[in-house]
Amino acid sequence: MTNRLDNFVIGLTNRDPLKTFPVYKNSYTICAQYNGSVAAGKKVAVACATSKKTFRYVIVHGSQTRKNRSLCLAEVSVYLRSKYHE
Repeated sequence: MTNRLDNFVIGLTNRDPLKTFPVYKNSYTICAQYNGSVAAGKKVAVACATSKKTFRYVIVHGSQTRKNRSLCLAEVSVYLRSKYHE
């Protein structure tokens, strides 16, 4: 049984997702994909692929291979990687 913390995708875009809803698969840059399970109450860190572009919005959704693409998230933190945080 797949739970709502398994297999998710992180995307980046400069378009406001609330103004372009629904968000389609090819309408944003995929930055990372997490394939696996996350136990309830656990943290997972996912690093985006290196990009020289900057983006304004982060999109997190369930993997395309899941029947139910909804996620159950308590907190999401986004950090900018810079020469000071490597």
